[in-house]
Amino acid sequence: MNLPPQTKRPLFRPLEFWQSALMTLPDTAFFELVRSALGNIRTPFNKQKLLEDLSAFLSRPETQETIAAFLDNADRRIIAAVAVLGEPVPGEMESFFSGEYSYADLHGLLLNLEERFVIYRFREDGLFRIALNPRLEPALAPVAADRSLLFSAVSAAETEPRLPADARPLSGRLLAALFSFFLSGRVFFKPDVPASGFSLRKKAVDDGEKLFPGLDMETIAGAFLSLGIVEQDGERFRAGGKRLAAFRELSPACRLEYLAAGLALYLQSLEPNPLPGYIHRSLLKNTARFINSLLGSFGFVNLSGVSSGSPERDETPVRLYPKPALFKCGEILRRDGVNSWGRAGGLPSTGIILRAMETAGLVIPVGAQYAIAPPPVDSNEPAGGPDPVIAMDSPFSLILYPGISFADALDLASFCDVEETGTAVRFSLSRESVVRGFNRGFRAAYLWNLLERLSGGRTGEALRWNLEDWEKRYREAALYQGVVLTLGSERIYMAESGPLAAMIRKVLAPGVFLVDASCREEAAEMLREAGVDIVALPEPEPYVAEFPAEPRRPPESGVPGEAGIFPGLCSAENTAPGEKPGALPDSGLSRASLGSRTLSNSYDEAKAERLKEQFRVRLESGGKQYSREERAELLARIERRLVVSESQLEDISIRYEKLEARSLDYAGKTAIAKQAIAQESLLEVAWPSGGTEETVLGMPENLEKKGGETILILRPRNGRAEPVKIPLGKISVLRRIKQSIFGE
Repeated sequence: MNLPPQTKRPLFRPLEFWQSALMTLPDTAFFELVRSALGNIRTPFNKQKLLEDLSAFLSRPETQETIAAFLDNADRRIIAAVAVLGEPVPGEMESFFSGEYSYADLHGLLLNLEERFVIYRFREDGLFRIALNPRLEPALAPVAADRSLLFSAVSAAETEPRLPADARPLSGRLLAALFSFFLSGRVFFKPDVPASGFSLRKKAVDDGEKLFPGLDMETIAGAFLSLGIVEQDGERFRAGGKRLAAFRELSPACRLEYLAAGLALYLQSLEPNPLPGYIHRSLLKNTARFINSLLGSFGFVNLSGVSSGSPERDETPVRLYPKPALFKCGEILRRDGVNSWGRAGGLPSTGIILRAMETAGLVIPVGAQYAIAPPPVDSNEPAGGPDPVIAMDSPFSLILYPGISFADALDLASFCDVEETGTAVRFSLSRESVVRGFNRGFRAAYLWNLLERLSGGRTGEALRWNLEDWEKRYREAALYQGVVLTLGSERIYMAESGPLAAMIRKVLAPGVFLVDASCREEAAEMLREAGVDIVALPEPEPYVAEFPAEPRRPPESGVPGEAGIFPGLCSAENTAPGEKPGALPDSGLSRASLGSRTLSNSYDEAKAERLKEQFRVRLESGGKQYSREERAELLARIERRLVVSESQLEDISIRYEKLEARSLDYAGKTAIAKQAIAQESLLEVAWPSGGTEETVLGMPENLEKKGGETILILRPRNGRAEPVKIPLGKISVLRRIKQSIFGE
């Protein structure tokens, strides 16, 4: 569904605007509309006076109460859609309800609401637009403000199938495991890939899919690169420095929303018309805010700084929404949020954003529906209590418990290799993995204290000894990008002769040498061949500033100094003026605009039926005698909810109009077809075909005789090139689609 950019329109136009729209009607349509409400028009008459009488009739409290009582669920959805789309053209309504209502059904609903004075049409720039009647504002305002009518949900407990047992967002443990995998030192990238994209090697993808079944490695890698929490360094990944430091401090909900935003930007980059790279930073924030507001519009607001496992969240029942409902909500949000998101059209498409949210686990597919997943329950608080959050099942292997914080899991991932991510998430330590941690700025004392704290003091001295030994040897030989070579006193001899000496351009200090930048990897390999089994290759921008011996604690605010890279989505500085965090932008409906009296916003079917029965009884007991056709027409008006006062059943002009004929009513079908041809009205035709009933909607062109049979020639509305020819005798249902009162 492609919705044009929205110009802010009032929910209810001034009363004079509605009156003007009625006054411009052709006389036939105007007088028919007035007669349906006020009865016979006595001469002499004045159109302006008739309009005032009509307005007074609709203003009566009992009239408005009856009109409100007759608004069923379909009516309410139409009213809410008109409010949300902002005086849409009929084509926008058709697009919005695509897959829910056929053209004929939607057209019938709109026409019925016109006849009941609920909506009207006016012409603007050559187009008819649909608007809500301001005279009925007390009855319509609560319905127009209720967007939930458009996105109704059912409880998961009331539906089958139920939520999958393993349905959950990407947890902090799993994200940390992915981070460990990408920084494992594997050769990931294929060479000779254009700078605008990347491609992972098949072996790396296969290894990843074994460790993370069900996840697309290239898509996840694209998200991590879009977020900047990892970067491409030749054929390998390296940690993303400040962006990773900021990402680790986000709340669990905010973290997932940014992950989904990164996924969306990557997926959009694969499309034929990718978004320009120069707007990436602001686009990432705006996409995350869009996702946050989309979730907020369904009742799941990201309360930054509030624990995702709060009782309020845990007790929220899981609700299922039809997939088109989320798409439509996203399209509405995109239209409404032009000022909030910058240029709303610059965001990834709504379809791509929903795919990204599904990958991140923010929405969970259940058949043809989506469940809005609650945020992950992992905490942002570092462990420090008596209960361990990891288990050391061997001196060099550990299992991460669900209670571990993302920040702690990420620290572990920086110097461990992921081994398993099924029911348990298992990491292992090796000399190579710990050296990668040293390259990112960790110290052995920090790693030891971290493991002690997380395991509850169950690490063992053997591991401590190894960590300290590896660090000692790590500091004996190091290559710094730029490139500076440092050698311990026992290794200085290597710079004085042999192939390594030829790469040294300058001696900076005893044991400190400047090496040709293009020879960094080659020099490291020569050192290894010479017997140096640990060669330090510190990254240009460490994962964080070099760690102290004691584990870091989050600052008091819970947000690091660089958190502006990933701002909290619900903070005041990131909320548009007048916008509620996590909610769709305001509909323009204020309490003041509703007046002092508003009516109920729920449909009571029993009450509506009682009112109809009251009118039926009044018709049967009334003094005026009607013909059989006239009585049938009045009963049909009662059923169509056109009658809202007993006065409409007396002294009223009735024009019987046959709109439908069935099966053996050959004369009726002939008359309806001729009338439709004369008035250029659409016909809906159904006939049996191959054991089923085929239906077509189209414009009738002619009735022709062939072999004693009358053939209806109909040009289908769906754009089929050839017209359809159907014998009238075969038609089971022939229905004429009335035109709008307002001429379209």
